[in-house]
Amino acid sequence: MELSNWDGKCVRILDSDGAVFDGECAFDSAEYCLAAFGREEDALEIDHWLFYASQIRSIVSIETPTLFFSRRVHRMRLQPEPMEMIESGQKQFELRLNDEKRRALQNGDAIRFESTEDETETLYVSVEALYRFDSFDALYAALPLRAIGYSEETIAAASPRDMDAYYTPEEQAHWGVLAIRVRDLADS
Repeated sequence: MELSNWDGKCVRILDSDGAVFDGECAFDSAEYCLAAFGREEDALEIDHWLFYASQIRSIVSIETPTLFFSRRVHRMRLQPEPMEMIESGQKQFELRLNDEKRRALQNGDAIRFESTEDETETLYVSVEALYRFDSFDALYAALPLRAIGYSEETIAAASPRDMDAYYTPEEQAHWGVLAIRVRDLADS
């Protein structure tokens, strides 16, 4: 694939990890990449993302970028109630294990939440910040309970043990936990 032919064009790149990126790209020659990044291989840049030829599974020309210009989009399932709370702005953090899937998250990425009851119901959010903790005990002590999904009615009974319904204590101890600060992309 001759990457120089894509210079200055609006493209959609599917990378070797299966992530999709849209945007106007710039071609970087192997010589430039060697001098700038220490790797001698042609590459394309979209925003601040660099894609070496060997990392590009496919590339197509598009008319305009999607809403997720230059964002890696991650898929996660979420129950309807917390999904609605994020959409309304009541909940600013999604809590997860800091497992391999979540360790791929970066600030600026997008998450496509799919309802656990109807996967056609989706919510796209931007990852604004990532906060890692050893345990939900530490997370609950550090973050406002309303921001992690408790309401006026449920806050008095809030407990880190609530997360045991989703993740075993062994999983929590093994992986650690993560608070993902999110913002509904419809509000952008």
